[in-house]
Amino acid sequence: MSACKHLSTSLMQLLLEAEVRQLTLGALQQFNLDVEECEQFARSGPVPGFQGDTLQLAFIDLRQLLDLFIQWDWSTYLADYGQPTCKYLRVNPTTALVLLEKMRDTSRKNNVFAQFRKNERDKQKLIDTVAKQLRSLINSHHS
Repeated sequence: MSACKHLSTSLMQLLLEAEVRQLTLGALQQFNLDVEECEQFARSGPVPGFQGDTLQLAFIDLRQLLDLFIQWDWSTYLADYGQPTCKYLRVNPTTALVLLEKMRDTSRKNNVFAQFRKNERDKQKLIDTVAKQLRSLINSHHS
């Protein structure tokens, strides 16, 4: 269990470290494949003293965070935040904001002419709106 937890924590820190300034959806999708391999390893065989999917629980924080971003399920996250049965219970809004801002930087720097394309502008507006709502959640939680 401690090896799986260490691996999960290290992978999360890799996403959040300050040296990683930009993230694309493609990079998160590739990272997700790596996490899926770790989860596969965790469920690959019985480990004495652990039942069923216990080892997979070490990856639950990372799994929920990646699912939120890859599925772009912000409406569910924001609507259900704070509910004991919410789908993304383990996703901290501060963590989500850090990743979202890394994605925002990517879309802004990606192409000088991207601002002229409507879908890029719409994506940027959505990221800005979600970031604002996450900041609001963080501020209300700390008040």
